[in-house]
Amino acid sequence: MNQENLKDLVKQLGLNAVEITSLKLEASGREYYRLHFSDSESLVLCYLDPVSGSHEKFVMLSEFLQRSKIPSPKILTYDAAIGVTIQEDLGDTSLLDFDMSQKGNLLKLDEAISILAKLQQAMIPQLPSLDTSSLSIQMNMMKEVFLNSFLDISLNFEIDRLRDEAIEKLQEQPWMNCHFDFERRNLHFNKDNQLCIIDFQDLTHGPIGIDLAGILIDHYQPLQKKEVLNKLDFYKKELDLDVDSNDIYEWLRWGGIQRGMRILGTLPYIYFNSGRSYRLKDLPQILDNFINLIPNSYDILKKELEENVKTKMINRLDKL
Repeated sequence: MNQENLKDLVKQLGLNAVEITSLKLEASGREYYRLHFSDSESLVLCYLDPVSGSHEKFVMLSEFLQRSKIPSPKILTYDAAIGVTIQEDLGDTSLLDFDMSQKGNLLKLDEAISILAKLQQAMIPQLPSLDTSSLSIQMNMMKEVFLNSFLDISLNFEIDRLRDEAIEKLQEQPWMNCHFDFERRNLHFNKDNQLCIIDFQDLTHGPIGIDLAGILIDHYQPLQKKEVLNKLDFYKKELDLDVDSNDIYEWLRWGGIQRGMRILGTLPYIYFNSGRSYRLKDLPQILDNFINLIPNSYDILKKELEENVKTKMINRLDKL
């Protein structure tokens, strides 16, 4: 949206912003802007074309999270007709900005895990549930978009076998409230240095391993299994689970495989449909972590991904 249209929207809401700066554009079509005011305060405006979707679920969930004392940005204004919410500004510092190889920063990761445990157990009414068909379609994006369209590679049988086993394993694990994008860039620190969740509009009921993979397997850092297992011990205590951490790791493994296949397909899909290539730079690390999650019983697939797919992907990215 251009500046003139933004200014008109802000005036319709009775706000006198002295400056408006762009923050981000999400795959969902949501556009985020920071409204600066003369008293050095700021708010965040989120715009979603009413023809494309609604903020209604996000606003309902926000109100519930506030009542449940789950840290998240407050919604100050919602205008459905023009597709705008005005939210508390949490600033730009997210959990992603902290180097988790530094021991002191790992406590911040514990804070995120505590939030996840609380979110997963919250009694949220009328929450939709994922189904195996949706999970399968999302995973098929790796084959159809990333491999076939983006790289012109066919790995149909092995990829289909992995997808089918992932569906079975996801059905076997506990299902709880699922943020569905509970990763470090979606956890921001407010002005009181409290960690808060954002982008929770896709909250649903789903396999426990998807959000565990989101927070413990960073798209931007190599997978460290030992560190992950240590954090799963902490997570187990938060939920008082009578389950071995290695079993919880298997939940995370298959949640991470579903998430990895989905995102490997989604990023090229966004590129093909909008020309936005900036997230494609994350593909190599996402693919590496995905390969490391795949069980060794898929040795042929792992070798093909490592030696053929990875090489072709890097060559393709170098030409963009």
